[in-house]
Amino acid sequence: MPAEKRLDWRKNAFAISHKISDDLHYPHTAAYASLPFFANTQPFPMPNLKCPCCDHPLQLTGNSWHCDNGHRFDRAKRGYTNLLLAQHRRSRAPGDDKAMVQARTAFLELGRYQPLADALLAGLGDDDQPWLDIGCGEGWYTCQFAQRLGSDNGVGVDISKFAVDAAAKRDRALTWLVASGARLPLFNDSQQRIFVLFTRLFTDDIARVLKPGGELIVVGTGEQHLLPLREALYEEVRQSGFDAGKFLDARFTQIDSQDIHLEWTPDNELELQNLLAMTPHHWRAKPEAKAGIGKLAGKAMNAHFVIQRWRRI
Repeated sequence: MPAEKRLDWRKNAFAISHKISDDLHYPHTAAYASLPFFANTQPFPMPNLKCPCCDHPLQLTGNSWHCDNGHRFDRAKRGYTNLLLAQHRRSRAPGDDKAMVQARTAFLELGRYQPLADALLAGLGDDDQPWLDIGCGEGWYTCQFAQRLGSDNGVGVDISKFAVDAAAKRDRALTWLVASGARLPLFNDSQQRIFVLFTRLFTDDIARVLKPGGELIVVGTGEQHLLPLREALYEEVRQSGFDAGKFLDARFTQIDSQDIHLEWTPDNELELQNLLAMTPHHWRAKPEAKAGIGKLAGKAMNAHFVIQRWRRI
């Protein structure tokens, strides 16, 4: 190749890299179309993931995500990708451990909480827009959302590699990521809908990736949640309900709020122990109190959930 041609090619490559850097918040194809090298070409689809090291777009080639700076992240055999950097982990294996994931999976597969999932699905349309489940866990709810909203444009994120590993078995078409909700590997204004079920609200990053006009669906527990279980664990039961408004700010406006009340009869102690492992009471309650919850088998148990929908301003 003549030296002049090589120089022109290098100038174009340099311009492209700087154009990307200037618009890292979201990879608009218009930024590329404005460059001489891409003049009179058709827009091409861009990846929706960004590199956790440098914020450049990630491209999927074969079984690896990679950016133009040479950072590479291999997909695990199950189909998920770990984008949680070592310096962003507070422990070697953050989040739920394997035993907790197995307990939650076993309980949810009983269908006790299916009415909650049904209530969430009833409020969804059939729009084909990008959506995200933060704190997706083992993917029981996530995969039901995917049946309505589509798997190809869905992303499930959890900080626990054991949870994401279990989730990836359910639906390989979904994008499953080990990542922190405080540092989502997604671009600004890239998601139309975000779910946050029973996990911490990272307001700034949610506001960053949710499109203006996009919907945030938050689920927490109400004052009466698992009341018989809590009465068996503690001498004094504190009544406290969930309200996402305590954590969100003026970038969000509430659409509505819905209380869901359920009641069922636990079959045995194993079901109760699995239920307990899903809650913060697994860590808070005294060992002798936890050992005695088998007496609740065959007796009425209740659940109280609060579904809140918010709009990104």
